[in-house]
Amino acid sequence: MANLKGSNFTRQIKDVNHRLSAFSTNRHGTNSHKTFSDATRVKRDTYMKDFKKFAEDKDLDGKLNQLMDEDNLSEFFEERLNDVSFNTQEDYIRGWSGMVQGLQESNITINLDTSFFNEQVTIYKDDAMERGESIGEPKLITTEFHPLNAINGLSYPMNVIAQVQYETGFRVSEAYDLINNLEKHLSDLKINSLKGKAGQMYQSKIISIELKIMLLKLQAEQRKLPVQSTYYRNLQRYNMSSHDIRAFYSKELYEQKIDDGLSHIDACSFVSKEINHHRISITEYYLAKFGDLA
Repeated sequence: MANLKGSNFTRQIKDVNHRLSAFSTNRHGTNSHKTFSDATRVKRDTYMKDFKKFAEDKDLDGKLNQLMDEDNLSEFFEERLNDVSFNTQEDYIRGWSGMVQGLQESNITINLDTSFFNEQVTIYKDDAMERGESIGEPKLITTEFHPLNAINGLSYPMNVIAQVQYETGFRVSEAYDLINNLEKHLSDLKINSLKGKAGQMYQSKIISIELKIMLLKLQAEQRKLPVQSTYYRNLQRYNMSSHDIRAFYSKELYEQKIDDGLSHIDACSFVSKEINHHRISITEYYLAKFGDLA
């Protein structure tokens, strides 16, 4: 594998366009992610110029392909896709996914796979639900699926990340925040002062003694956590995503509150606060993944 050619970002973008160009090639019957039309070329040139501006604004150095890591692209998408519709967000992220695959097929080193982009789409889909956008029916989760299958099967320390999500309902980035800042957030068995999206603070949560032991062991060993895309990819082996784990947390907490005598609306409101949702409609969307539950 290789890096993009060029001593500066502008020349590297030219190398991207050159490597992806396949205008004289018949696309039919191939799985290639190269550029076969002028419309795609224009889109991809825009993607790269957007990322160039982001890298320059952040004073990032190096080859553009090296800068296309999970952290940089997550921040880039967050800035670039703020305040646009979900359809636009998904189209942009899917376009980036195809371009990255094309570059990888052209022998360019980029340490990402499609699971990262799929997870990004899911994140923005959840945000769209919170804004009240109509985004279609949820993908059903089968009764054979359970996050414990993944937790028990994932290698260490990814099973710790999954267990945090399962017990707290945190997003992946929030689980990483907890693990990386244990002294700040963990007191006895209580998690405090953890911020979610848009700086909204989570309510305090109680975790099991088993999870506390796992977290303290991980901290004592000073193990470096895998990049989030590696975690996503390993979850896919069990036909699940990190948001499916959040959905299961929501489902089990909802059922508990219904058993306690709460109404559907009150139970959804309680769950929404626990998973840091702004609207109960997104919680109902999670519950709808289990069919007739809600």
